Amino acid sequence: MSGEILIYKNQDGNIKIDVRLENETVWLTQAQMGLLFGKDKRTISEHIGNIFSEGELIENSVVRNF
Repeated sequence: MSGEILIYKNQDGNIKIDVRLENETVWLTQAQMGLLFGKDKRTISEHIGNIFSEGELIENSVVRNF
């Protein structure tokens, strides 16, 4: 289902997030993650930085520049 667009909405139908699907992987920008979780992009960046610094994930395996 490559190229399919997924839409997420809150109960009021206010939030819409389009995601990129590539090889069965969902790609979200930090801004899209912020919308999905109701957090500021800076908060998402901080959490991602912590994930990398703690070795939970390897950056070059989960980050892609488009």
